[in-house]
Amino acid sequence: MSSDLSVNTNPSPNLPGRGLSALGGKDKAQSTDAQAPSANADIVLSPPKAPKLQLDFKELEKNLKEAIQMLNEQMKTSGRNLNFSIDQEVNRTIIRVKNSSTGELVRQIPDETVLRIAHSIEKVKGMLLDELA
Repeated sequence: MSSDLSVNTNPSPNLPGRGLSALGGKDKAQSTDAQAPSANADIVLSPPKAPKLQLDFKELEKNLKEAIQMLNEQMKTSGRNLNFSIDQEVNRTIIRVKNSSTGELVRQIPDETVLRIAHSIEKVKGMLLDELA
């Protein structure tokens, strides 16, 4: 599959006045220049090269931890008892809602059972990789 784009600059024989003159150029009939392009000249365009992105994952992780710390501080100052954290083993964000007066966990997103299942899956993946090695 080619990604080149070809543009034919020849005027259409069925559409008078719709050749290059419609685009501000000269038709064959209007061209008096001795070195005019040939009737079969094609312009070939190709897409630009994709830029190479370099990501610093340590910097991204640091920025994420700073953002979570700022969120936690803002929640404390606003009187809301929300806590944001990251589970390092499964690389998931965890949000905990606690009762302000008792400190009891009201809700956790994702649920504790979902996290336990994710941890189990990670352990199984580790065991499978150990067996394959």
